[in-house]
Amino acid sequence: MKGNIFSFSLAQRDCFVYSPPNWEQTKLRYPVIYGCGERLEDWEPVIQGLEPQLHKELDPFFFVGVGADWERDLTPWPAPAAFRGSPDFSGGAKAYWQDVCETVKPFVDDRFPTLSDPLHTAVCGYSLGGLAALYALYIRPEIGLAASLSGSLWYSGWLDFIKTSTPIFSDARVFLSLGKREEKSRHPLMGKIGDCTRATQALLAKQLTKNVPLIWNDGGHYHQIAQRKEQALRWIALEMQNAV
Repeated sequence: MKGNIFSFSLAQRDCFVYSPPNWEQTKLRYPVIYGCGERLEDWEPVIQGLEPQLHKELDPFFFVGVGADWERDLTPWPAPAAFRGSPDFSGGAKAYWQDVCETVKPFVDDRFPTLSDPLHTAVCGYSLGGLAALYALYIRPEIGLAASLSGSLWYSGWLDFIKTSTPIFSDARVFLSLGKREEKSRHPLMGKIGDCTRATQALLAKQLTKNVPLIWNDGGHYHQIAQRKEQALRWIALEMQNAV
């Protein structure tokens, strides 16, 4: 990796920033992608895969990882556990996004030359992180792009919520992806994921001015995660550089 990693802690959350190569040698300002809840080691191979495309097919961007307690911070409201023996979901995503947007984002925007408007501020997450990424569009005006990868859109009350809500930024861009085998699960909740994702796509398409792609990938929930993240970040980067 030719870019640099800066690790820090804010709002009692472990965070890191990836800065693209040679950013200090320009007077440019850069878009920012925020990753929901995962560690540096989860995102590092993804960024490494994209880095050779920077300054070529893709304009450079900053990437910020913000740590989370998944069952608490990436769920929008309390709900029973999905698996026996697992903790219940406590519904702390609103507080998580408050920390991201009111503490972490101002710190990043102040320290680095960022483009801070919604069309250049994206969130991306996998599983519960994908659910939280979409939820952010409905509660935070700072965010204009969201990528939900195998998002936990089976979550109790999710479809009812988006049926009666509207994304704050009407020109938001959304990317959805799912594994082809995920809806074949015998788990009563996980087996709903295909229908819930299709319904989410249809509702978002009515609420937003832009097309909402839904990409079907080979395999199940844990198949080729790094490649699917790279696919999503590439889509986000292209959308941000074409934003007007």
